[in-house]
Amino acid sequence: MDNREPQALEAHLPLAVRWQRLRAAYRYANLASHHFLGFAVKLVLLLYFALALLFLALRYAILPNIDLYKGDIERAAGRALGNRVTIDRLAASWQGIHPVLTLGDVRLIDRGGRQVLVLPQVSAALSWWSLAAFEPRLQALEITRPQLDVRRGLDGVFTVAGVRLDPNKKDDGRGADWLLRQREIVIRDGRIDWTDELRGRPTLVLDKVTMALLNRFGGGHRFALRATPPRALGRPIDVRAQFRHRFGSRPADVRRWKGELYANLRDADLVAWHRHVDLPFQLASGRGSVRAWLTVDQARIAGFTADLALADVNARLGATLAPLELAALKGRLAAREEMLPGKDEGKPTFGAHGHTISITDFSVTTRDGRALPPATLEQSWRPARDGKPEKGELSARQLDIGALSTLAHYLPLPPQQRQMLQDYAPRGRLLDLSAEWEGRYPALRGFRLRGDVEALAVNAQPARAAQPAREDQPALPARPATPGFQNLSGSIDANERSGSVTVDANAMVLHMPAWFAQPSMAFDQFAAKLRWTHEPGRQLLLELDKLQFAQGALNGSLSGRHTLPLEPGKGPGTADFTGKLDGFAIGSTGRFLPLATPEHLAHWLEGALQGGTLRDASIRLRGDLAGFPFRANNVLERARGEFRVAGRLDNARLEYAPGHRHPDGTPQWPLADAINGRIEFDRARMEIRGDSLRTMGVALSNVKAVIPDLGAGDLKMLEIDGVAAAPLQEFLRYVAASPVPEWIGHFTDETHGSGNARLGLKLQMPLAHLVDTKVQGSLQLLGNDVSLFPELPPLQAATGRVDFWDHGVALTGINASFLGGPLALSGGTQKDGGIAIRLGGTLSAEGMRRTAPAPALGRLAARLAGSTPYTGSVVVREGRRTVTLESNLAGLGLELPAPLNKPQADSLPLRFVLAGEPTVGGVARDEIRVALGENLAARYLREKAGRGPWTVLRGGVGVNVPAPEPDGGMMIHVNMRALNVDGWIAAGKAIAGDGAEGAAAGAAPGGDFTQYVVPTVIAGRVGELTVGERRLADVVLGATHLKDTWQANLHSRHASGYVTWAESGSGQGLGKVTARLASLVIPESDEAEVKNLLESNRGAGATIPSLDIVADQFQLFDKRLGRLELQASNVQALAGREWRINRLQLDNPDGQLKANGRWLTKDGKSNTSLNFILDIDDAGKLLDRLGFPDTLRRGKGKMSGDISWSGLPYAMDIPSLSGQIEMNVESGQFLRQDPGAAKLLGVLSLQALPRLLKLDFHDVFSEGLAFDGISANAIIGRGVLRTENLKMHGVAATILMDGSADIANETTNLRVVVIPEFNLGTGPLVYGLAVNPVIGIGSYLAQLFLRAPVMKALTYQMRISGPWKAPTIVKIDNPPPAPPPPARDPAAVRPPAKKD
Repeated sequence: MDNREPQALEAHLPLAVRWQRLRAAYRYANLASHHFLGFAVKLVLLLYFALALLFLALRYAILPNIDLYKGDIERAAGRALGNRVTIDRLAASWQGIHPVLTLGDVRLIDRGGRQVLVLPQVSAALSWWSLAAFEPRLQALEITRPQLDVRRGLDGVFTVAGVRLDPNKKDDGRGADWLLRQREIVIRDGRIDWTDELRGRPTLVLDKVTMALLNRFGGGHRFALRATPPRALGRPIDVRAQFRHRFGSRPADVRRWKGELYANLRDADLVAWHRHVDLPFQLASGRGSVRAWLTVDQARIAGFTADLALADVNARLGATLAPLELAALKGRLAAREEMLPGKDEGKPTFGAHGHTISITDFSVTTRDGRALPPATLEQSWRPARDGKPEKGELSARQLDIGALSTLAHYLPLPPQQRQMLQDYAPRGRLLDLSAEWEGRYPALRGFRLRGDVEALAVNAQPARAAQPAREDQPALPARPATPGFQNLSGSIDANERSGSVTVDANAMVLHMPAWFAQPSMAFDQFAAKLRWTHEPGRQLLLELDKLQFAQGALNGSLSGRHTLPLEPGKGPGTADFTGKLDGFAIGSTGRFLPLATPEHLAHWLEGALQGGTLRDASIRLRGDLAGFPFRANNVLERARGEFRVAGRLDNARLEYAPGHRHPDGTPQWPLADAINGRIEFDRARMEIRGDSLRTMGVALSNVKAVIPDLGAGDLKMLEIDGVAAAPLQEFLRYVAASPVPEWIGHFTDETHGSGNARLGLKLQMPLAHLVDTKVQGSLQLLGNDVSLFPELPPLQAATGRVDFWDHGVALTGINASFLGGPLALSGGTQKDGGIAIRLGGTLSAEGMRRTAPAPALGRLAARLAGSTPYTGSVVVREGRRTVTLESNLAGLGLELPAPLNKPQADSLPLRFVLAGEPTVGGVARDEIRVALGENLAARYLREKAGRGPWTVLRGGVGVNVPAPEPDGGMMIHVNMRALNVDGWIAAGKAIAGDGAEGAAAGAAPGGDFTQYVVPTVIAGRVGELTVGERRLADVVLGATHLKDTWQANLHSRHASGYVTWAESGSGQGLGKVTARLASLVIPESDEAEVKNLLESNRGAGATIPSLDIVADQFQLFDKRLGRLELQASNVQALAGREWRINRLQLDNPDGQLKANGRWLTKDGKSNTSLNFILDIDDAGKLLDRLGFPDTLRRGKGKMSGDISWSGLPYAMDIPSLSGQIEMNVESGQFLRQDPGAAKLLGVLSLQALPRLLKLDFHDVFSEGLAFDGISANAIIGRGVLRTENLKMHGVAATILMDGSADIANETTNLRVVVIPEFNLGTGPLVYGLAVNPVIGIGSYLAQLFLRAPVMKALTYQMRISGPWKAPTIVKIDNPPPAPPPPARDPAAVRPPAKKD
């Protein structure tokens, strides 16, 4: 039951009762407080009067006599400070109610006797609290100009003015306790000497020290210090501090201090300060200003804030870190420690329980010029404890993380953060960033990231499988791969389970190595909105709301979602995407294929799609990517997934079988170019429809290329079906670039064609095994010109059909024109795999001239007439080809030099066989055999490298003998009664052509035509040989041709010996002939031929090469001239072509001729000049040898001269003869001479002197005149000889002559002086004057008559003029004597006086 009554009574208690109870309580309290207050008042009154008595005693008894207590004060102060104190002066005064003691010259001496403190003046106001504390307490202490000694001992204990501050000893430091209990201590204009015995540094002196120490009741302390260091350390320093300690603890116990320290260093040399102050890092250089606030909590640094403005800093912030070298550093740096109450008190623990680090407007410039823009950043970290994971936070308003990441290498960061920076290598700017994470990297349990980014770049990270726990690392869950990027701008909001990214960037690059083989993708523009949801260990869901991008001409859009399983073995996941694409470069397909694409498919797509552009394409991807590219064989397969890309092709390129190459690196099947049409990928099927395309220049239309199943692996089949109409040569190029030549024995390798043709083609190509390709086609010829081999003339206007299949070919109804005549071909592939083509036709000379494929063949046809039938075959088997042609040439006339001159009606069987060997190493070889009748046979072995011209390795032509087979070169062996070499050379040049035509022939496929006819070796026996317009009889010849030089051994009636002809290396001139002959005969019967040769329109420059001839026996026009040495060169001069005679020497028993000169031809005119010296042994015989018999008997001497004439060298033209000669002949006799060249000499045959004196000359030439000597100098001008000093002297008389003789007209005009010998003693005088060649007749006679006047009467003069046959002789009177010379002054002839 419920009893509510007591509560009701209490609730209704009367007010009077309550008032009574309150009054009773008051009476008890009043009684108790009355007794306590009474006691207290009494106690206070007692203390008051006691203090009053003490005050009166101090003021009137003690302080006026304070000097009497100086010793007591010194001892009390010493006990308080723990060191001896001395006071020089002591005075007292009052400051309010506080007594003041003024001390002068106070000194503090430590236990070692060192003076550690000097106080010139001390003013101390005593505090009445001294009574309560039972020790001296000061209200204020003011010290002026003190000198304070501060030092650190070797034990690390600091001593200030002798007061030890050792935190390791609880019972020491009483002086410090006493100082920290005084209310106020002020130092003015002091000096501090800092000595660091532990470092061993010199004493640091701080001057102008001002310090204030304020101590407050309850443990609060404030400190201020200003001091001026040495100038080398910087400007004055400012240090301030505010700290407190627990109430009741010793003030000097620094382990219980809490507070803040402020320091300001301006323009300081940090290295110089580092010598005296410990720093937590190594410092090599640095200067600037530092303003710092340091928070201390029980001997632990709880935090610090520093404003820095430094320059030229070189510091190492950790023992394992690289030096940080900065040109400038500015900004605020702050750090704060997480403090745990009651834990690790008195021990340095900075950062052990967490920390917060921040920088504000912090900028850095490195020495290499890189600058960190002003940054504001705050980072905090808390270690794992109490079951909670490690936690970190990061926030920044504006941050260049690239520059900060670079500086991070020099900062003492935790290892996990350093590893994270190294893995991600972030760059760019962060705006309004906020990041939080739990756990230690890389085992993060959770994170949250928010902020905006600008030009951000981060490295991609690979996927990581789950890892079990280890000693130093907890278990790590699986982590999917993350993409990297460059130049990303946008915003992000993400955590460990989900997130979103908004991107709007220009020139951005994505790095996705986990998705694509070529991970880097650059975009000109990129805008996207992406969301994701991550279920750790299960799956990652990516939702792409929109994606728009542009990359050059490529632009597109995409949206959809992708679920990516994270469990091992779950595959690449499912996707559902829809997009559009335009301007896609088809050749870059491989870059965009995911790594999940099957390898064989990726290989084919990347290699096959090589060029062009995809336009207006649509993209659809749906389904499990493990089944990509999906199939559609039934409804179930179609439901599993969908992949479709369809678009328009623009100028695309397709290689059917990528990776399959010929040995030279070209594709096995020619590429399809310029494809315009459509392409469609429908799951595993690819279809390309080419409305128009080209392949190897062939234009195709309505071509379809289909791969039914891209995922069929090795069974993948490419099916091509199409038709084409194009030039035949383009079809041949296509065949040559495909595997077809291998199937048909390379039959068409050298085939060429012209004109248009039609082609139908079907291909089935197993892409994994192209050798099994199936081909079926038909080529329709439409009047085409076809050249099967370069050596054969082309087939013209060919019609018919060529069918071909996998391994064969057939010719059906092929008709053509061959060399102007009809030709029919039939045949094809045989059972043994060879190809045999039968042919038959007619060869027409007129048709051959009209249709000759080469100029040489056309010029040969010009020497043919009529027509003749022929048959033949072309067989190709196992790489060997044989071409056979046969005809009796009946009806075909040949206009060639013997023995190949044939009338039309005659038969001359011809058989031509060309047998080619398989090409080995790119080198082809064949053999040509030609038989023409029974008299001529030829054989050639040829070689061709690649597609170069054919080269004759060795060949031979035999006439009336078998075809020779030399080891190398070309040989002609003949045995004929007559051979006109000039005719064959002319015919060969006419057929081969000269100049540019010859060069073109050399570049023709068959090579230079001259190599088939120009020999390197000639052997033969010819009854009559015509060569160089010269005929040689009974010739036996052996000649070789090596490097532009002919060498021959020659034996014939006209010449015998060894001859060498070096052809001109420059192609100019006729080269040089060197001959060493036993005999050289130019018969008189050949004079006309020689004259025609030298006077031909071509001139000497075109007909005569340079000569070096030595002939032991030389005979010219039946004149035996003896041994000949001739050296002459053929050169081009300004005046025309010049043949220079460098040396001409003829030796015989009668004399020796040495000469040099030149023979110049221009415009058909010749001019010869000769400089000669003739040494005469027997003048009479020499004239006989030259064709002037019985002209002179004996005679020995010398004749020299320099003459020239118009005409040939061997035929002197008298009317044009000019020059000068000099003659000196002794001991001879003129003989009777009939008219001729010696008629002039007949005038001198004066044999009957008595008759001569009587001018009786009727028999003057009967016997001839003997002489001892003849000398003369003569000048010849246009056939007229002039002399002024012809002198002939003998036993009977001396004869002098001057005048002229017209040699051409055989007339003379001479003055003759005859001086007979009468033995009057004048003979030596006459002889001496006569032999002087420089004296003319006039001077001779003047000197003679002057010295021997008697001779004047005996001397006869006469004039001989008229024709040589009947000269007119007229006597001339002697000239009068010369007048005597004038008389000279005797003084003029007087000899000079002799000098002493």
